[in-house]
Amino acid sequence: MPEQSVLLLQRGDGDLTLVSLIHNSAHSNVAQLFNEESRRLPEEDTLVALDGVVGAYPNALFVIPVGALPEFVAAVSRLADAGDLSRLMDRFGVRRTDPRFWSLSDALHAQFRRRSPGEAAVLDYSRLKNN
Repeated sequence: MPEQSVLLLQRGDGDLTLVSLIHNSAHSNVAQLFNEESRRLPEEDTLVALDGVVGAYPNALFVIPVGALPEFVAAVSRLADAGDLSRLMDRFGVRRTDPRFWSLSDALHAQFRRRSPGEAAVLDYSRLKNN
């Protein structure tokens, strides 16, 4: 999974619930900048779901009808490689090239402002994966 993802959960009434997924990459130590792969502990990685928008630089946006949430969770739990992530993006992701991108971005920001008026800001999409 990308380091930071925002899920737009579509409820039956058309409203959105925003959830952030944070991928924590485990390391044996973080004292050095180089040779990171030699210190990675991928079996200890975690994925945390947090209510609302956490962070300003999402790497991925996912739109999920609430009824499809079990399917999304199952697909995430089976991710093994970049091809799996690409298929997940095909099914649930919103790439910058998606015709829905800007309308969903507007809806995301509107909900962000409603739920967290003191913290809401414009998200920086420069790190969004488009593959």
